[in-house]
Amino acid sequence: MVWGYYVEEKKIKKPVFFACIFLSVASIFIASYIESDFGKVSVTQIKIPITTNNGISTYITAKLYVPDGINGSNPAPAVLCMHGYQNDKDTSAAFAIELARRKIVALSIDEFGHGENPIEMRNRGYDISRSGPDRFKMFMSFSVLNFDQVDGIIDSSMGGTAAFRWLQSQEYVLADKVGITGHSMGTWSSYTVAAENPDHAAIVIQCGEVEGPIRDEDGNVTFRNVLLLQAQYDEFDYFRDYQLTTENLNKTELRYKIFCGQDAPVEWNKTYGNFTDGTARRMEFLNTVHRGVTHSKRGISVAMEWFTTALEVEPDIPSSDLVYMKRELLMGFALLAAVISLLPLCSFLLTTKFFAPVAQPLPDRYTAPKKSWHKTAIISILLSAIFYPFVTQLGHGLFPYPDGVFKTLMAGGLILWLDLLFVIAFFMFLRWYKKGEGKELGVTMYDMGISFDREKTALNWKIIGKTVIMAVIMFGLLYILTTIGYRCFNTDLRFIWPFLRPFTAGRFLQFLLYLPFFLLFFLFNGGVRLFGQMRLREYESPAKTQLIWWLKNIYVMLGGLVIVSLFEYVPFLLGYGTGWALTGLTIFDGPFMSALVLIFPQFFVLFFVATYFYRKTGKVYLGSLITAMIVAWITCGGAAYF
Repeated sequence: MVWGYYVEEKKIKKPVFFACIFLSVASIFIASYIESDFGKVSVTQIKIPITTNNGISTYITAKLYVPDGINGSNPAPAVLCMHGYQNDKDTSAAFAIELARRKIVALSIDEFGHGENPIEMRNRGYDISRSGPDRFKMFMSFSVLNFDQVDGIIDSSMGGTAAFRWLQSQEYVLADKVGITGHSMGTWSSYTVAAENPDHAAIVIQCGEVEGPIRDEDGNVTFRNVLLLQAQYDEFDYFRDYQLTTENLNKTELRYKIFCGQDAPVEWNKTYGNFTDGTARRMEFLNTVHRGVTHSKRGISVAMEWFTTALEVEPDIPSSDLVYMKRELLMGFALLAAVISLLPLCSFLLTTKFFAPVAQPLPDRYTAPKKSWHKTAIISILLSAIFYPFVTQLGHGLFPYPDGVFKTLMAGGLILWLDLLFVIAFFMFLRWYKKGEGKELGVTMYDMGISFDREKTALNWKIIGKTVIMAVIMFGLLYILTTIGYRCFNTDLRFIWPFLRPFTAGRFLQFLLYLPFFLLFFLFNGGVRLFGQMRLREYESPAKTQLIWWLKNIYVMLGGLVIVSLFEYVPFLLGYGTGWALTGLTIFDGPFMSALVLIFPQFFVLFFVATYFYRKTGKVYLGSLITAMIVAWITCGGAAYF
């Protein structure tokens, strides 16, 4: 009877697993063909040899897009694409794809400390007159560029100047028709590249500060033909000219006189000056947030028109003909299908003789009293909301991590926040378990999903070891899919921003370093507390139970960040400014506010998986391991590296 059940389970799960893998691979394959305009554009990953300004012989990793028919006998204009902070060369793919479809060569690079670039961000340099940890000095020096001639700044182009000159030197590129575009951090790189290469043809600034005046003291145009894409809801105050809102920036002297060269307020979405002498200026007002500009349909359409005009290209398609989002949706679907494939894989593995012991009975003696569950949930939510803005920023820039060891910048902020929540939750749990309601109800560690004995705390290391092997197999599956996609089809598992990508050697070591810190939180807060202390009742069917548990788990794990989001964005959407700007504490705007758009989908998907794994194994180990491993991978795989 039991073996018959296992055989039937295998029959059901195998097709579902292979269907998920097929859908993931097929989506990657189609996305790759869209990126190459169905074979009309050659897309290759390259390494550009460089020597940094501080004398390091190394290379820049990049993706090169060359339209069909463009060669030494038929050269074309080109554009250098540079991403923002916490992104990589593939974040610029939307611009690169659309440029290449219009017969413009595109080169998208990994800037220092990002993606596969082996050069750390510290090689950008920083204003040495500032105080604090070196990484904090760098953050405070982002807007200090090479031409400002400040001691300590090494290369504010972050490899961009070397890449521009390499691109300009290629026989298939028209050297006098090379443009530049960058987003956020990449806008400072763009200005640096332009200043160091005055023969550039045009610039598209995606969420950046404005530079001016148009002409220098000798009458020469400083930055040629500049389009500024302005996010209406930009979370970074320096990209709002330190104003609360953006709607009236066109009426400030900085914008209309210094940037646009006009004597009176200018209009949004209108071009001033002319392309012939390089004085063309335009500010496009986009109804999106900071991160949304890289994939804004209107923004990219206007940018295509800007570049084709400035570079004197006559495209075969209108500026509104865009395909980039189809690729992004396919990659997002591939990512989702790959992660969902872990569910049938788990069920299948548990039917094998080796892994069958991992499937333990669900603890059934204890269900959290309704009042206690809500009290614990509210405390968890409030603590998460209160500490997120402050502790993440502390860990990001100022916490005294050993220099040269903890290098992944956003991870530093996240682990400090998550592990503070772990410490608080742990001591609250101890009190509940030893002296409070847990003791009164006779709860044991078996009920918490930890122990393998119903009455006493007993760990079965053999089963735990097999659980770890299962987690490694699942992680390995995702890694193999990601590597195949990236190496064979130039496409990793992502949606707009980096999620899962192959490790470099240095990044893999960072993953191993940060993993235990993520595991502490996900094993306790996302395991023992969520599935043990806050154990929910069973419902009429397994499917209904899975759904309700997942939704309530999301409420607990993301409720605090919902509060943070409402505080930040509701006043902004109402036209008053960000929540932190209204309090005068704009230091808490920026990277960790804009990162919420990445955290929400991660937790939505991963806690569905964790809930499923707990219900399949009766223990918190497998779900916590997988969740911690994937979050550590996302955080360390391609993000900023100091």
